[in-house]
Amino acid sequence: MDNSYTNETARFRAYGSQLIGAHIRLREMIDDLYDALDEGRDLHVYCMTLCEAVTSHHTAEDVNVFPLLAERHPELEDFLRGLRSDHNMLAHMLGRLERSTTHEELNAVAAVLETHFIGEEKRLVSVLNALEPMGDLGIEVADERA
Repeated sequence: MDNSYTNETARFRAYGSQLIGAHIRLREMIDDLYDALDEGRDLHVYCMTLCEAVTSHHTAEDVNVFPLLAERHPELEDFLRGLRSDHNMLAHMLGRLERSTTHEELNAVAAVLETHFIGEEKRLVSVLNALEPMGDLGIEVADERA
């Protein structure tokens, strides 16, 4: 039996698990920036990497994920609006961090991101993992079982 369909289905059913994975990678980037700051290394690359990764992650959520969730789960509309507001606030905080990479600025970004991540994970992981792989989030998986 060809397991490619089953494997792809399992992979795409794990949107919520992918969200957790993305948050883990972003947390690791924050740790890397703390290390660079503590060790007196050039912070530009670390800061730009973190800022671009967070911005890309939040843009993808705002454009692709949140509209789908709002359509399918209207009860999440207020929560999703709050997450979008967090994204805007974090964009401003990341701008400050890029201009002045200090422990104070990084502590503020890290604290807000952690609270944001925990909220997303608590409310959205199970909803995301329940999405169907055929068409949800624009991903098509060919059924080669026929």
